[in-house]
Amino acid sequence: MANYPKREPETLPARVYYDDAHWELDRRRIWSKAWVLAGLAADLAHTGDYVTTTVAGYPIMVVKGEDGAIRAFHNVCRHRASPLVTEPQGHADKLVCPYHSWRYGFDGKLLNAPSMRCDKSEYGLFPVRCESWRGLVFVCLSSEAPPVTEWLHDLSGSALRYPLEKMQLARKFAVSGDVNWKTYADNYAEAWHVPTIHPGLNASIDMTSYKIETVGDSLQIHSAPAKDGGITDGLWVWKMPGLFVNMYNWGMNVAQLEPLGPRKMRLTYRYLLTDLEDSKSAKERDELIEWGYMIAKEDLAICAQVQANLEAGIYNTGRLSLVFENGVIQFQDMVRAAYRGAARIAAE
Repeated sequence: MANYPKREPETLPARVYYDDAHWELDRRRIWSKAWVLAGLAADLAHTGDYVTTTVAGYPIMVVKGEDGAIRAFHNVCRHRASPLVTEPQGHADKLVCPYHSWRYGFDGKLLNAPSMRCDKSEYGLFPVRCESWRGLVFVCLSSEAPPVTEWLHDLSGSALRYPLEKMQLARKFAVSGDVNWKTYADNYAEAWHVPTIHPGLNASIDMTSYKIETVGDSLQIHSAPAKDGGITDGLWVWKMPGLFVNMYNWGMNVAQLEPLGPRKMRLTYRYLLTDLEDSKSAKERDELIEWGYMIAKEDLAICAQVQANLEAGIYNTGRLSLVFENGVIQFQDMVRAAYRGAARIAAE
């Protein structure tokens, strides 16, 4: 009988990928404590420019004020809970609720509540922490989380190839799936599936040299050189729970995962280049971005199939490879640590 150094660890149980109780744990114990990418500083160049995102199921808006400050608020009117803005990105000359016309300043203060005598000082927008790092704008629901520069300290030291604050946006798009965010994260955390699920990526990178380095309890660095004749190499950095900085020899993309419920998620990709004019031709650039989009769709397709089987009722737990799934082990350990202490439903 083989003498393995230790037994492969057991996976998280299937129920944590779909039930409401674990979704509430995810919201309170993981996502509410994390910094989430809301947009680029360049998206908020002028007074009234705004972006929106979703954090732990809460809709958030970020807007630039007359004083030049960038602030974040819950995207909910204090009158009867209508969203104030409904687009992912835009500009507002005034911040007026589309439902009953309550009007707010870009600092969140209530300015006008038509036909009402409420104390305006008591009905300003609910604020959310908002900080910037290297041209990226982040939000966080926790007052106890460290500043974003400290939260991203290990990412700053992970050999980022490009000066983020000088990059230019080439394209932004979002993909959604009927998938629990942890199902997607398990998939991202290993490259064992690349030869079977990603033929285009497999043809480009040297999988025999693919490495996954786990740093602390919340950072992963994936790397692989290009094959001879391959269109790109890859350096993929994941700051858990949901920030992905993916770097290639032609540019990079920054992706943010947004859980939208126990069975739904969205990924927003921002493809960035050092110089839109002097990089590759527009045609070559678009082909590479479409190539990345294809990989994203391939991941979501297999994750949707896994999600269906997790909910079917026959599978409960499996085992994780010590050789190929060290990243999955790290991620699931992070989830277990977050759940620890929750009565009766912790995933031990």
